[in-house]
Amino acid sequence: MLLLFMLLVLWAGFTYMFYFLIDLSLWYLFLWVPSGLLVALIVEVLILYLYLLLIGQHTKNEEPIKHILLRSASWLLFKLIRVKLEINGKENIPNETFVVYANHKSNFDPFFIYYSMNRKPITAVGKKDLFKSHIMKIVGNTFKAVEMDRENDREAAKAMIDAIKQVKNGTSMIIFPEGGIKTRDVEEMVNLRAGAYKLAIKPKATILPVAIIGSSKTAKVPFYRRKVIKVFILPAIKESEYQGMNTTEIGTRVEALINQKVKEYE
Repeated sequence: MLLLFMLLVLWAGFTYMFYFLIDLSLWYLFLWVPSGLLVALIVEVLILYLYLLLIGQHTKNEEPIKHILLRSASWLLFKLIRVKLEINGKENIPNETFVVYANHKSNFDPFFIYYSMNRKPITAVGKKDLFKSHIMKIVGNTFKAVEMDRENDREAAKAMIDAIKQVKNGTSMIIFPEGGIKTRDVEEMVNLRAGAYKLAIKPKATILPVAIIGSSKTAKVPFYRRKVIKVFILPAIKESEYQGMNTTEIGTRVEALINQKVKEYE
């Protein structure tokens, strides 16, 4: 992964610099090695932050380097929280623009799906509260994520129009039709917001159901304990298959497909 490679290069460079420029004694290696790692981490985070702030936000979502960096950051995140991601059904990912609909039990779910798709350009619709922090705001702007204020109907409608435009222009999208994390007691999708399916219907995009199993563990299990998260990419639903159906009927069908897959593993 790119970020890991950068970290290793910086770590080696700073360790050698401390050793060569400050003290050549091998007795101090126990100090220079961890110091080099700490400085390397700080420098890499600073480089990434400056890229997002000064360049990333001002480039098109098709820019490959942005997605390479986000996939690398996601991979490092999974290692940090000790998640093993098992991805099934990659052959079901369409070549054309699509909208992912998935069950939602963790704030890490967008990263699990994003990493599983291995496709660009792709972004997500997320609740407004997620973008309150400075870093998440920059990341959201960089990847043209859509902020959804579900407490304000007018703003929610504007956000949906923005998301629909992006899909029409060829950007695939991730959305959680439950409208947030409703419960972590069950893995199944438990709430149907039919309006979320307009995101696919209006631009006549392909619908891609995705079932995530085990993501609630990220909130229930300590981060230092290993967790296995399964992502099942189900067969896509083409526009010709849902043509003539209303949003409730489509939502019911997608929910049934996802919940059926989840129940197979309960």
